[in-house]
Amino acid sequence: MAIMALATNAKPYCQSFSNYDDKVTIVFTDDKAGNQYTVSDVKLIPTWRGQEYQATSVKATVKNGVATVTLIFPHITQFYNPKVTLRINGKKTKFKVCQ
Repeated sequence: MAIMALATNAKPYCQSFSNYDDKVTIVFTDDKAGNQYTVSDVKLIPTWRGQEYQATSVKATVKNGVATVTLIFPHITQFYNPKVTLRINGKKTKFKVCQ
């Protein structure tokens, strides 16, 4: 899954997290998005055990150099210090999920 929306030094920040309606929804922003923003290889790691869940939906928009990305994952019942790993414009990165 890839979304086109080239960031220089991408820096994602978690904005919201919800686990309702049989899905996990995470929204993050990146204020260094530039004009183009590609998100791929998105995985949620909900616990320290390292099991990964692939995103079922990735939607990105860019406005005035700020990207807003909505990630959807399958419903998961247990979380402990969750993280998201992904590629932004081909560069692997991760961020802690806000709860």
